[in-house]
Amino acid sequence: MPEQGRKSDGEFDSKITDEDVLAVLEAAETPVLTTSLVAEELPVTSKAVYYRLRRLHEEGRVGQMKVGARGVVWWVAGASE
Repeated sequence: MPEQGRKSDGEFDSKITDEDVLAVLEAAETPVLTTSLVAEELPVTSKAVYYRLRRLHEEGRVGQMKVGARGVVWWVAGASE
């Protein structure tokens, strides 16, 4: 029997879609959001949101900028560029 949160092939079963993440960024009152702020709006952990945002960035759908030693902010690509 697979672990809770995982598919039978061992891959994590996502509770959110790329569109869910993009919708949070698009609806934000600020031009950028941190991973934690995005995660507050979704039913998953900050770590799960970070991995999703990182993949969206690799695909060119989300922009990112480091803001300090460990801080990163995100935005919908094209929105502020």
